[in-house]
Amino acid sequence: MTRLKPTDFIQSVLIDELGSMIEKHPYISFIVMGIGIEFLGKCIDRSLNDWNVSGRSSSDFKNAIKTILNLKKYEPYLTSHDFYGSFRCGLAHAVSPKVSITLSSKNEQGHLIETNGRLNLKVEDFYDDFKAACEYVKNDTYPDGDKMKRDFLEVPGFGFNEGTNIETGITSSIAPASGATEN
Repeated sequence: MTRLKPTDFIQSVLIDELGSMIEKHPYISFIVMGIGIEFLGKCIDRSLNDWNVSGRSSSDFKNAIKTILNLKKYEPYLTSHDFYGSFRCGLAHAVSPKVSITLSSKNEQGHLIETNGRLNLKVEDFYDDFKAACEYVKNDTYPDGDKMKRDFLEVPGFGFNEGTNIETGITSSIAPASGATEN
């Protein structure tokens, strides 16, 4: 059994695993990033002690957009394109952004280009901003007792990967970062 700190999860899942998905699975990558932004907002909220407080999705998502430097460029779109509702909620609840957002990859369309009132997000550029936001949160300093210094997730073996042996539950992709511990 491995216990991961939030910073280990950010590095292993939101940076490493997601980064390897961008080229082959751009659409799924957008879904993870939409939910990941909300998670980053929870991470930086020092008043929040419980990861699973209900009713905070909007405030956590918007907190990340308004606070983390690499995400601030999206702040005007919170209002003009209902970025939370159209992007995050559309993808999380219907697996499709609402009408005011379009998604692209490679050379289909440029990032943050508006066409007919619709804002386009290009996965490669959006991931660059998301990854920088993850690095910021991961490398920030947190006081003793903060949720960022406590165990966040337990997984069998020593991590996640496509090589996980389903029968034994043994897996090994999460390299121990600063706080991962094995039982």
